[in-house]
Amino acid sequence: MYRRDLRDTELDDLLAAMASADSVVQAAPAPDGDRIAYAKAREGQIDLWVWDGTTDTRLTSGGVAAMRYGRGDPAWFDWHPAGTEVAFVSGDGDLSTVDAETGAVTTLTGYDDPDLSLAYAPGGDDIAVVTDHFSRASLALVAADGSRVEALADDEFLYGDPAVADDGTVYATRAEHRHLFDDEAHLVAVDRDDGGRGQGVRVVFAEEGVRVQNVRPRPDSTEVAFVHDKSGFDAVSVVDGHGPDEDADAAASAGGDPGELYAVEEAEVADPAWSPSGKTLAVTVTRDGRANVHAVDRDGFAEEVTDEDAFHTAPRWRDGDVLTVRDTPHEPATVWNASAGERVTPSAAPDFGARVPFPTTLTYDSDGTEVQAVVYPPADDADDESVPVLVKAHGGPTSFDRFGFDHRAAYLAALGYCVILPNYRGSDGYGRAFRMANDRDWGGGDLHDVIRAVDAADAAFDAVDGDRAGIYGGSGGGLMTVNALGNSGRFAAGAAFYGVYDYETFLDDTDDIGWQLMKRELGDVATDLDNYREASPIRHVEDIEDPLLVLHGEDDARVPISQSEQLCDELETHGKRFEFRRYDGEPHGFGRRENVVDAYTRVADLFAKYLRVDPDDGSSSPHPTDEPDRASN
Repeated sequence: MYRRDLRDTELDDLLAAMASADSVVQAAPAPDGDRIAYAKAREGQIDLWVWDGTTDTRLTSGGVAAMRYGRGDPAWFDWHPAGTEVAFVSGDGDLSTVDAETGAVTTLTGYDDPDLSLAYAPGGDDIAVVTDHFSRASLALVAADGSRVEALADDEFLYGDPAVADDGTVYATRAEHRHLFDDEAHLVAVDRDDGGRGQGVRVVFAEEGVRVQNVRPRPDSTEVAFVHDKSGFDAVSVVDGHGPDEDADAAASAGGDPGELYAVEEAEVADPAWSPSGKTLAVTVTRDGRANVHAVDRDGFAEEVTDEDAFHTAPRWRDGDVLTVRDTPHEPATVWNASAGERVTPSAAPDFGARVPFPTTLTYDSDGTEVQAVVYPPADDADDESVPVLVKAHGGPTSFDRFGFDHRAAYLAALGYCVILPNYRGSDGYGRAFRMANDRDWGGGDLHDVIRAVDAADAAFDAVDGDRAGIYGGSGGGLMTVNALGNSGRFAAGAAFYGVYDYETFLDDTDDIGWQLMKRELGDVATDLDNYREASPIRHVEDIEDPLLVLHGEDDARVPISQSEQLCDELETHGKRFEFRRYDGEPHGFGRRENVVDAYTRVADLFAKYLRVDPDDGSSSPHPTDEPDRASN
């Protein structure tokens, strides 16, 4: 379908270097402040490391469960209050501890169902966990030596983000299965008797249509800081955790209105972290694709700690300074001293800035909806109408593109494309109404936003030729790519990674999160089957007139490879131009360097053939027809 090596192959090393760069997920200073434990992704696996200011030591080698989603992430690991060990969830889903000196790992839970998130009790005798052991996302207490596992909440709800106050009260968020913590969630507490046993769940704050996240008990106090979106944007509030004991209905009818501590107009405030004294909170403020750090005192007075084109997450305090995990378009995520403006943990990543353009933002109108996009612009000296444009559709779909390290977009921009990353309807980071704007409307307004991104880039930059446009994306972005090709003539080629293409069959194959997400976004099959069928890109295959590259991992549990197989069967039935690439051992998202390089150099060759003028410098070769893991038409 395309010749190999039509792209500028001299940039293959840039793609390989960026794809294999270490990336920090989350960090936690030790209680004594002398060491920092952090989770770092390397070559597709996340492990725990510890930095003592001089030596960087790997603590685990079998993988840990941790993910940097971008805003309001739970604590994936936690220091014992004595600083002797770190509790974490292994790659197999077992609650475990690792000795910070010797690296010896102890498994505390070994049942079949996974543990999900955790927090030590102040005395270090217990660990509060969210686990699937009793029921899906139940709340439990595990003895620090693994001798006892007690269910604190085993009912029809999902629990998340556990935290333990100084008085032993366990706090968490709680949501109905159908909400998945995205639409509505409550703040709840479990009091414990003198023997440490749970005394049942009580609601601290609940309001219909309001989402709670980021539960943070205040040190030496009964107050609890948390985030909710009652105003339409996430803001930090503080409530007395020992308020009236109410059930959910009573709490909702009473309003349960805590004192709002800090909000920023048209911005999402999240990730609150108390200083050890309990006098100040560090928070992240997400706006215009950037996330910066503010410090807020108990009276709500704030100061900006950072103000830059970067993305900060998971703030923590150390010796009066605020540490975060920070990345930029040129720098992979590292542990960062936001107060001092310097990197804390070592990094072997080279300076990518000399080879990759720095993005900007633009805003455009889409059917009366304001949409913001991150854009890698054309070179300043590019001739008018000389630069093709690529649209990257993000996944999620409730995710968003930002001023962070994106090796895929950076590589394609370095090849000379204008790359635009629209935060279409349904994206996070722009308030509740925008986040929910594509519910029951997948493939509607959100698709229009993605297609109109081409016109926005064309209008913003004289060098862009809007008649030469391509589109690519993974997961939700994969389905958006196929939808865009089947519902518009705006793109000359597309590359779809591990996407959902038939929602009706997807329900039969996906994991529990995918199953619940579909019901929340599209409704119940019994009553809303038309939503599933109308949103499925496979129903528009007959209208696709442009070449499509389909790529999928064999070990994908979230979106099984059967989705791409069904799509390609349909493409072949209708005589469409396509190629299907399968990648052994890859889950949902490609992590192995060799697979990332193989996949994206193929994408680059595809776009070179269909979008660039005279791309061949004489080094290209015919595409082999006998390659393994390949199907084409």
